[in-house]
Amino acid sequence: MKRIVLLPCVSLALIVGFAAGFRTALACEHTRLERNKALARRAEEKVYSGRNSEAAIKVAREIFANDYVSHDWTGDSTGGLAGFEMGIAANRADYPDWAEKVESMVAEGDLVAVRILSSGTQARDLAAVPHVQPAIPNKHRFVRFPEIEIFRISNGKLSEQWDISDGWDANAQAGLFDPDHWPESVCGAAQKR
Repeated sequence: MKRIVLLPCVSLALIVGFAAGFRTALACEHTRLERNKALARRAEEKVYSGRNSEAAIKVAREIFANDYVSHDWTGDSTGGLAGFEMGIAANRADYPDWAEKVESMVAEGDLVAVRILSSGTQARDLAAVPHVQPAIPNKHRFVRFPEIEIFRISNGKLSEQWDISDGWDANAQAGLFDPDHWPESVCGAAQKR
């Protein structure tokens, strides 16, 4: 008789234990994903946006890994945090009013995808990027374009980033070419067909 009563009690205890463990694991994963999203939001709002390079670099040192790697339209940047800090200062000189507004964000595992709207006013000539883009003379133009950034988080820090942006639109806004007359604006004289 004791076995008959004991079996349902043990079964019930196992079910309650599994349910409690699942809820705890789910809550821990949710907390981790929210913490990862907070890191990405902090990068957008405190590092990429704003006019104070020193404040941006201070935050970058807190949230980016020392061996940080960036993948963007110019290639792979493996200069680590030190190279990234130089990039922040250069971007502030190129676009002093640069801002990245978070439109939406999704997290899964160690990845956070952020859809942003980037904008700023060009303040100096932009150097050519070999095999990618010619030099862009400073015309003090305001540019605004969407981007998607995907961050990988490792050991509680942003360790890798992939940036996808619309360079065609940004270059048209910067006055590199006229999208309505691009052969003439890129090649010079009207092209005969």
